[in-house]
Amino acid sequence: MTTDVEISPQSWEYRLVAAVIYAVDQRVGGNAAAPRTHWNGLLLEETNPDFLGSAGDDGSMSVSIENVLEPLRKARDLNRPLNGGEAWELRDAMGTLTHEAVHLLAELGDQNAPDAYPYDSAATADNEGRTEHWTHVNLDDIVRDVFPDAGLEHAEASVSSQTSLDAYPAYTPAAREFDRALAARSGLTSSEVTEKLMVTDDSQRWNVAVDLVIDERLAKPGLMPEAHRAEVREQLVAPLRDSLSGLEAIEADDSLGSDDKSTEATKAAQKAVAGLDQELNRIERRYRIDNMQSAQQQSQRPASRLNQAVRQAQENLPPDLKRLRSLTGPQAPAAGAAKRPADAADRPPSEQGDGSRPRGQQAPQPGGRRQPSSPHRG
Repeated sequence: MTTDVEISPQSWEYRLVAAVIYAVDQRVGGNAAAPRTHWNGLLLEETNPDFLGSAGDDGSMSVSIENVLEPLRKARDLNRPLNGGEAWELRDAMGTLTHEAVHLLAELGDQNAPDAYPYDSAATADNEGRTEHWTHVNLDDIVRDVFPDAGLEHAEASVSSQTSLDAYPAYTPAAREFDRALAARSGLTSSEVTEKLMVTDDSQRWNVAVDLVIDERLAKPGLMPEAHRAEVREQLVAPLRDSLSGLEAIEADDSLGSDDKSTEATKAAQKAVAGLDQELNRIERRYRIDNMQSAQQQSQRPASRLNQAVRQAQENLPPDLKRLRSLTGPQAPAAGAAKRPADAADRPPSEQGDGSRPRGQQAPQPGGRRQPSSPHRG
């Protein structure tokens, strides 16, 4: 943000922007007693020509007067219906205000925390894409919330009839697909995932995202010790950041159209989700194997302790009982005595004749599932 020119709190423009900020706050569950927005009440003029608006780390918002606020003020005073171009311009202006209001739902967070992630190219793609996605989905509702009190009720229908411009075609589809994938793996809806991540500090957003699948797949079934969470987070976050980091260059490439950028965004999200699934499945398998080994070891310990106790009791028998046990125990056969023919069950497999089976072949059982006639696997 490059400006420090304050817009008067007494102005109509200030009240309009404040209304948008609080409408967004209410739609994600905020209220006066427990606001979600971090807006500090400061509205500034955006003088950087490359920006229509921005949300400052200090909780302020800056807005372009010429490209955002002026079209809205002119529409307020218009005595005729809006034409298509004017209606689209108002929708884009409201999209800017809504987008920046969404950014104010989260703070940067503690960048020095041990588990913090930097706000790099991958984080930019994820955050800007999710913010723009929520703006597109909810913009008509924000318009309905704000326009009547702002004296713009006559423009509501024409503005709502327009199609939104995607400000970040290389980011928005990626964030949308990513949130849908997280929803499918966490038991939440995609809207719940989107809003949960929108209000999360930037430095912790990756951790909160993977916690959704960690809780569902590893923690709830009791597979993962809580002490392992930090390590597992790192393993699951890595493919997400790696896959989305290249979208910044795609977004900045003026030789690509919006459709091309959207296609690349979708591919990046699919790669990110595939990497997440691969790591998650590997980690889950490891814990399941470890837990099964532990369970088997636990089940063998009682029998081992029992055998040890029996041997110890035998060793501690009084001398007369030991002599009695030696006289009544099994005796070796006398020299020259004929050997008893072995029962079929006692014979080794090589001596059991036609009844023997190759190792691994299951004996047929009455009512069992029959072998398919085709030799191929189903």
